[in-house]
Amino acid sequence: TGGAGGRAPALAKAVDLAPPAESGRVSPQVLQAAIPVAAISVGFCMVKTSMRTVGLLSIYFGVQTGLNIYMKAVLSEAVVSPERHMKGIPGAFLITAIQQLVSFAMLIPCLIILWPTPWRYTPKPLNSLRAVAGVLGLSTTFALNIGLNNLCLSLLPMSINLMLRSCIPLAAWLMQTLLSTCMPGRISGDTSSIMEISLMLAGVFFAGLASVAKEEGAGKSDEATNLVLGLIVGGLSLVACSLYLIVAQWLGKDAKLNPLDMTLYMSVPAAVFLMPFIFLMPHPVGWKGHGAMTDFEVLKEVLSLSPSVLWLVALSGFFAILYNTLQYTMVSELSATHTAFAGNFNKAATIVMSLALGMEALPPAPWGQVTVFAIFGGISSFTAYSVVRASSGGKAGH
Repeated sequence: TGGAGGRAPALAKAVDLAPPAESGRVSPQVLQAAIPVAAISVGFCMVKTSMRTVGLLSIYFGVQTGLNIYMKAVLSEAVVSPERHMKGIPGAFLITAIQQLVSFAMLIPCLIILWPTPWRYTPKPLNSLRAVAGVLGLSTTFALNIGLNNLCLSLLPMSINLMLRSCIPLAAWLMQTLLSTCMPGRISGDTSSIMEISLMLAGVFFAGLASVAKEEGAGKSDEATNLVLGLIVGGLSLVACSLYLIVAQWLGKDAKLNPLDMTLYMSVPAAVFLMPFIFLMPHPVGWKGHGAMTDFEVLKEVLSLSPSVLWLVALSGFFAILYNTLQYTMVSELSATHTAFAGNFNKAATIVMSLALGMEALPPAPWGQVTVFAIFGGISSFTAYSVVRASSGGKAGH
């Protein structure tokens, strides 16, 4: 995808193209997979003990970090054609739609199998037009949030993408304040202290500084070419995520859907909503000799060159079910603020992993040092924000 050729190798590229590791040394690609797996394994061992909270946090770290690395590899580095030097599946909206359809296709047989058993599950019915409208709104904002973030991942380095996603608390606060002003009584407002607002603004400053450092250090590479577009897409994904959180909060009070119900009701509408973007929206793909393409054109090209790569996309649908269910479990057991704190810590850890394990490289000095300073400054700002909100009993977005 855009800029992938100018960046250091990620997961799939490392597996296919990296030279053999020296004898006695663990290769970076093995560590990329081993760290999330170890965190999940340790977490599962702890959830049945008195350290359940620590276990949940460990599982959340492993799942979120592993999914980020996996999606980055699929979007940017999965080999489509070695002869043509084509890597990645630059179809963010297509991938999101496939994830939703795979989730639906996996859950329906499970419900059918369980129907005649004592473990039968019946989804909560939607008994009002408000509930139906809420599900459609949730489907739309969810699809835009995930689709735009996947597109952003294909255009920007993982560190900058995670930096932007760390701004979700600020974006959600601004959107909730705006909507509560425009629709008083329907959307509740969110009061923030001077300290919280200052930390949010500091996070935005560091995000901008990281972007400038990356652009200056990238020079004339494809990464620099797609940086502005990537930042615009990332900003739109923040708006979509903010609306998704607000709609989910409203729908939770009105229809009280659990994560399984939401997946069942949202999957197909979200995939349908993405169809116009898949067929009609051209975007940079980063394949040598290719201009802007729609996701449907990307799909045809992948099917003609390496159809087996699409199994990687289908597998991500299974991972998405795990992540969404776990996130709702975290919110229900530990609160939204605790989940936001854990998420920001996970983002910082993923950035360290992506740099340390060779998924991307720092720009040359002095911009490399500026990038590191800005990334950790931004993550620290929003981690501190989450802690302040937790101590004051507020709610933070994730």
